[in-house]
This record gives sequence, structure tokens and C-alpha cells, in this order.
Amino acid sequence: MLNKNFYKIKKEYFYLFLGLLIYKFILDFVYVNFINKVYVYSNFTIDFNNLKYMYSFILFFLIYIMLPKNNKKVSSIIILLHFMLMILPMFTIYAMKNESTIFLNMVCFCFAIECFFVRKLPLIKVYKTKQSKYIFYAIVAVLSVYVYSSMIVANGIPSLDALNLTNVYNIRKNVNYPFLMNYLVTWQAKVINPMMIAVSYKYNNRKTLILFIGLQFILYLITAHKSYLFIPIAIIIIMYLFNKKNIMSIISFAGVTGCLVSYLLYELTSSLTIASLFIRRLMFVPAQLKYFYFDFISKNEYLLFSSGIIGKIINTKYPYNMRFVNLISYVYYNDPITAANTGYLGTGYANLGFSGIIIYTALITVILIIIDSIGKKLDNSMVVGILLFSMLSLNDSDLLTTLLTGGLLLLIVLLYLYAGIDKQVISKNKS
Repeated sequence: MLNKNFYKIKKEYFYLFLGLLIYKFILDFVYVNFINKVYVYSNFTIDFNNLKYMYSFILFFLIYIMLPKNNKKVSSIIILLHFMLMILPMFTIYAMKNESTIFLNMVCFCFAIECFFVRKLPLIKVYKTKQSKYIFYAIVAVLSVYVYSSMIVANGIPSLDALNLTNVYNIRKNVNYPFLMNYLVTWQAKVINPMMIAVSYKYNNRKTLILFIGLQFILYLITAHKSYLFIPIAIIIIMYLFNKKNIMSIISFAGVTGCLVSYLLYELTSSLTIASLFIRRLMFVPAQLKYFYFDFISKNEYLLFSSGIIGKIINTKYPYNMRFVNLISYVYYNDPITAANTGYLGTGYANLGFSGIIIYTALITVILIIIDSIGKKLDNSMVVGILLFSMLSLNDSDLLTTLLTGGLLLLIVLLYLYAGIDKQVISKNKS
């Protein structure tokens, strides 16, 4: 029996390794045959370096060894997704564009440290709040009513114009956001609605599921943010797959399938929509921007958190004459209007160099341990579904921004409150 279980574990690890290795080759392939071919004007050039390509495989093997592989822990799934979406595209750009070895080593060192401590540190004891049920549903109800009533009053009854994708950019320009709505709409679309969709799907509460999918659709009609449409679909798919065996291997091969299907759709139809969104925007733009952040800051002054709340508290002076995200876009794309946002690996370095990446890595490690501790008695598929988009947004925005304005801190609070709800309440949701 013991030998059988050992063989099963080894087989799962092999499939995970194989899936990730194929995924890396696919990323290299689509960069050459799609990204460089179509988007060379956006600095997706080729200056291939053989030694760096081989070195990227050494880093790949080392990080694979460090990856947490306990699929019963939510943190393992989140770190795997970060590896696939944050780190592996950086490997491709590193070799294809002959980018900085120093920066990639910093990134890989910190990511490996994150993997190590998430694997080794114990969970913390979480104390329940007696009134968690009432606080949880009060937050959900009050925020939902306030967001939808404010947005409908400000913008009118939503039309179906956003269903024509050619209209989305024009709609976005004309959306009115009343007091605090710039933040609260994001919280509604990426925290409240996803959480209620995940919970209702898990416990087969169809009425609540339909209600919050409908509310998510209404937000899309008002704001025309395409990601809002994909959130419910992605949550249901990831929760469905989670019930399968070898979930981590399935995720790795899902990445392979997603890249290949997106590329084939481009080749067969000449349509850029899916390939641009999934391959370019999700993977390679954030990876490229991380190198741009490093390149710019290595020649200029650190931000020292001066562009946010911390900078105001510690009284650091912002060193540039335009917003940093616009400055990067201006320097590297000759476009001062677009906001060139990237994830915590880039913004950490921009704020404080290597020390900034280490600080952010430590914070993320603590967050993952807190999430594992809160969610240890909850269904893993539900917790992953709830956290999916907030944690993936760390590839595209600063950690502190994601925590505060992005709603990750609110999501952790709601997860804590929900974990404290009496099991009898949860069982009622099943009926």
C-alpha cells in the first residue's frame, strides 16, 4: 500500500513536471511565431542568446524542485499559477530579448524563498468571531446595494451596447464613477461577486449563483471591462477541475492547451482577440514590463514608496514629473497616456531595489500562510475560486495596491468571516 501511494505521488510529480516543461516550450514558440511577428512594434524584439536560453532551463529545474506540491493547500495552487504566469514568461523574454541576468536571479531567488517558507512554516491559529455570519452578509448586502444603485443612478439603466466588443473602449471613456466607485466597483467585481459565485456554486445554491452571475454581467454592461465577463466562467471551470485528480498537473496542461488554442485561432482565423488577450496581455506584457522597470530604475532613482500612502506617511518625495506607470510607457513605448502596470516583482524593485522585492516576497508569504490557515477547514476548490483573480492580479499590479484598492485585504477579511459561519448555516445553502 505504501509503495503504491509512493508510486502514485511520483507519477503526479512527473506529469506536473512534463506539463510545465511543455508549457515553457510553447511559450518560447508563441513568442517567436506570434508575439514577435505581430507586436514587434511594442518592443517584443528578438536578440536571442543561447547561453541565457540554457540557463533559463537550469532555473526552471531548480524552481520546480522548490515548488510546493501539496495540492491540498491553496497556497500550492496559487504559487503554481504565479510560476506559470509570472516567472516562465520572464524566462522566455530573458533569452529571446537578451535581458538582465542580475534581475532574473533576484526574481528567482525571492520566488524560491517564497516557495521554501510556504512549504516549511506552520499554519497559525485562527480565532472565530461569534457574529461572523451577520457581519459577512451585512458587508455583502450593503456594498452590493450601494455599488449598483450608485452606478445605475450615475449612468442610467445599462444597455446591451457592450456586447459589441468594438464599443467597449468608447463605453469605458464615458463611464461616470460617483464617490468611491473607482474602488468599490473593483471590489464588487473582483471580491463580492466572485466570492458569492464560488460559495453558491460549491453548495449548489442555484438562485444565488444566477443572481450574482447576473450582477456581474450588469457591471460589465455598465463599465465594459471584459475581464468581468470571464471571472464567473473561470471560477466555475477551476472549481470543477479541482475535483479531479492531479489538479496541479491539469493546471499545467491547461496552460499548454490555452496557449495552443489561442495561437491556432489566430493562425486559422487571423483574429487577434483571443491570442492577444491570453498570450500577449496575460503573459508577456507583464513579463516585459518587469524588465523595463528594472532597466529604468537601475539608471534612475528609486521610488521609495513615494507614489502611495506609505510615501505620505514616511514623507518621501516623488522623484519624477509624471506618474511612474505613464513614465515607463512613455520611455519604452513612446506613449505617455497608457498606464504600464506590472506586478509586485517589478514594483518592488522600483520602490527599493532588491530589498523591495524581498519585502514584498515576505508579505506575500505571510498572506499565503494566513489564507491557508483561514481556509484549512473550508473546501479548497471554493477558496481557490474565491481568491483566483485577486491573487492573479499580483502579476499586473503592485502588492499594496492589490491589498488596498484592489480588494485583496477585503477578500481575506470576508474569507475569515465566512470560515467562522456555523456549519449548520453552510449546510442550509446546499438545499
